[in-house]
Parts: sequence; structure tokens; C-alpha cells
Amino acid sequence: MKRRTLLALPALLAPAAFLAGTRAGAQAYPSKPIHIIVSVSAGGSIDTIARSIGEALSQSTGQPVVIENRPGANGNIAAAAVARAAPDGYTLLATGGSTLNLNPFLYRELPFDPQKSFAPVTLTVRTNFILVVSPKLGVESVEAFVALARAHPKTLNYGSAGSGSLIHIATELFNTTTGIETNHVPYKGLAPAVADLLAGQIDFMFDSATTMSHIQAGRLRALAVIGPNPLPALPQLKPLSAYGIMGVDVVSGWHALFAPAGTPTEVIDRLNAALQAILASAALQERIVSLGAEPAACTPDQLAKILANDLERLEPIVKRTGASLD
Repeated sequence: MKRRTLLALPALLAPAAFLAGTRAGAQAYPSKPIHIIVSVSAGGSIDTIARSIGEALSQSTGQPVVIENRPGANGNIAAAAVARAAPDGYTLLATGGSTLNLNPFLYRELPFDPQKSFAPVTLTVRTNFILVVSPKLGVESVEAFVALARAHPKTLNYGSAGSGSLIHIATELFNTTTGIETNHVPYKGLAPAVADLLAGQIDFMFDSATTMSHIQAGRLRALAVIGPNPLPALPQLKPLSAYGIMGVDVVSGWHALFAPAGTPTEVIDRLNAALQAILASAALQERIVSLGAEPAACTPDQLAKILANDLERLEPIVKRTGASLD
């Protein structure tokens, strides 16, 4: 398997160390390729980070790691495939949080249970949405933007990756919290939304990393991040809480890895240990930051609690927006 020089990680666990203690009978884990099924198409941040992790995991385990993209239905296709897979540690799901913490409230039926169908492994990154506006608006601060929107209700237009997307939900929560009324323009993905923002066809949006180069080139103006923390790639931007806009950070996103429910605890623990080491490497952290995200890792129990808390917090927010994907 071709390996990128970006991830030369000599400090990672050696294959022998990874395999120690995982023997069941005559065979150890892993003894064959590991498949990571990605919930989006190739090229996005979830996919890019999953591929980087896969290369490093192959290096630490001594086994090939195969990346399979199965996009569609807001991640449901990939999640359903992993939920049906054998619980042996050889099939993992790489997904953004919305597949598991938003889809239960956007679809009448799901082919999986977000908590019962999966064994959490670890977070990989946290995403920190940027409030980006068109320079044509002539505002240079959060206060000026909110004042403009309040003075002209139902005039400003914002874009999202589609109805029910995390960016849609985040913007509606922002609108409610600040007491402004704006118009939602859903797109089939972030790229066309950003193109219209650049052209001045829409006025603002929340974005993760798609607009990063445009912000740095001055073609778009970034005002703040959702938070709760500053964004390493744009440390000058304050979180919304610094402007008294509280609670919007509950819709900050994350990426994570999950295994099918029933995967042996010792396999999950070994995977988590290897991934913790991978995610702590300077090379991978630099890669994640360059994509406009924050490196993150946690225990399986912590990821389970994060998902449970998200489901509790996001349900009333989604219901308030009226968003549906059925």
C-alpha cells in the first residue's frame, strides 16, 4: 500500500506491540486488512483525514487499511453497511457526527440505531464552523452583522450544504439566539454555496474549511467561529460566546470512528490505543489543522457520552427548524 511521506511516524506502536495481548486462540488481531468505510465521497475533510489515519494505522498494525467511500443519504448508506458488518474489528465507520446525531430527527426511519448499532472507538477531529460574510455587505464585526440583519429582517440570504445539514441547523440556532430572521438557500454540497457567496448571490454562511483559502486571500470576510474554542488555523477569530452569543457551540461538529456493535472490548481498546498515538503525532495534527479542524481523541466511553449528549441537545433544535430529509 502506498504510504505518504507526510506520515512518517516512528514513535507509533510497532506491530508487535499492537498485537501483544490480542491473541485469541491461534490468531491475533489484526491478521487481515482493515476496512474503513467513509460516509462521504472522496476529497472532503472526513475522507482526507480518514485516509491519513488509515495510512498510519496500517503502519502501526502491519496490515493494509482499505478506504471505501460510500456516500449518500447524509451518511446513512455507510453507517448501515458498518452496522451490518461482522463485529470483528475489521470494518470501521469514519463519519461526521451528523450521521448519528442529526439523522434520527431528520428521517422517519433509519436502517440502524445510532447508539445500539455501533461500538464507539474514538473521536478524530472537532470541526469549528466559521461565520463568513460577503465583503459586499460592508460589515467587519459580529456586532455590525447582527445589527444589519436586525435592521433588515428576512433580507439576508445564507447558504448551506442542504436542508437538514449541520450548517443549516447551526445557522438557524444562530438566528434564534441573536433574534434575527434570514432566508435559507440550500445547496447540493458546500462548493456551490461557497461559489455563490463569492459571487455575492448569498450574503453569509457558516463553513468549516471550504472557505479557508478565500478568507486568507481576502475574497471573503470571517467574523467569528462557533466555538467553544478558537480555531488553530485562524486564531484571531473569537468564538461567538465572546460576543455574548451563547449556546450555539452545541452544534459544533466532529468526526469519529465506530465499529459494529458487539466488537470485542479488547479489540476496541487496542484500536483506541493505536489511534490515540496516531492522533497525537505532530504530522497528523498539522494536517488536521491545515484543513480547518481541531485534532481530537477520546476513549470509547467518552465518545459514547458525546453522542448521547448530542442526541439530547440537538433533538429540540432540529424540531424547531422543521428540517426533514424524508
